[in-house]
Amino acid sequence: MADWSELPKDLLNLISQRLQSPLYLLRFRSVCSSWRSSSSSPFPFSHSITLNCTFSLSHRSLLLLTPPSTAPNRRPWLVKISHDPRAGTARLFYALSRFQPKRPRFALDLLRLHVLDLGREFRLSSACPSTESLFDEKLVLLSAGNDGFALLTIHISGKLALFRRGDSSWTIIPDMPTPYDDVCAFRGTFYAVDGNGRTVTVGLDSSLRVVTERVFGGDKKFLVECDGVLMLVDLYLFTDYENLDEEDVGIIGWERTMRFDVFRLDEEVGRWVEVASLGEWVLFLGDDCAFSASAKDLGVERGNYVVFRDDWLRAVRVANGVGVFDLDDGRISPLSECPGFSELFWPPPVWVRSH
Repeated sequence: MADWSELPKDLLNLISQRLQSPLYLLRFRSVCSSWRSSSSSPFPFSHSITLNCTFSLSHRSLLLLTPPSTAPNRRPWLVKISHDPRAGTARLFYALSRFQPKRPRFALDLLRLHVLDLGREFRLSSACPSTESLFDEKLVLLSAGNDGFALLTIHISGKLALFRRGDSSWTIIPDMPTPYDDVCAFRGTFYAVDGNGRTVTVGLDSSLRVVTERVFGGDKKFLVECDGVLMLVDLYLFTDYENLDEEDVGIIGWERTMRFDVFRLDEEVGRWVEVASLGEWVLFLGDDCAFSASAKDLGVERGNYVVFRDDWLRAVRVANGVGVFDLDDGRISPLSECPGFSELFWPPPVWVRSH
């Protein structure tokens, strides 16, 4: 039998560089001391890090967990976990929101489960709530070698804000024909899209390059990677002023999601191209994250859905405030009416509760 610990360190290093997920790299480094010494740390920081005298940064992992083959019910479970290795514990969050379930105390041995890493989200915290609210939008990170990294988010003004490790403060980028809606990290580059669909790349020197011009139509734009392609999701809202009464004023102005249009980035011609179908893929849109997964991995019958968190649905007490948009027929359904998808979210499946 081969002794895997004797593999050449150069080969091990090449293999480790192809592991895009910090979780997969962590597992790689756990094999033995030879593998660990042949690869770099999976992340610029393990749990949280102080950026400057005002802010600290933490990250959470979005994981799709599948039980061992011996489990009676092999439904996957979609979770968001913030792991603190110093305390040896983890905090569990609803997958698409910032909130935590009440008293979620149970043990999960990730080494015994099939784990698919779907991405990460990042959060800023500050001792001063008024300062924290200035940078309360989605936050994305790019590693920059030698434990360096850069962060991109949207300032409360609607402008882009950039922070590089070692900076004393955020850099607010003045360019803003229209307030920005979303940011993402794609293929080692920062991207941002404004409310009109104008899309730019953001350099680490705060420079901007226009990638596509405008896509008019919806009310909010999202960026999400799907099967190696950058996608734009355009959300349409409807405000029912005629049926608005005094009791409804508190329900987020009665704005409700009506539909989504989806586009893919054609980098050669520099424009967004509308897509009629996502095929086997499902898009997920959360408060601080956007990611995708295949129907096969999710254990659902087919793809071509957008799963999203919605303030209006949460206000009218739809489970988890999550809706499911079917691109086939343009219909939106509450999560509870979508078998397969509803089992992905809280509460935990039977195989988790039994352990």
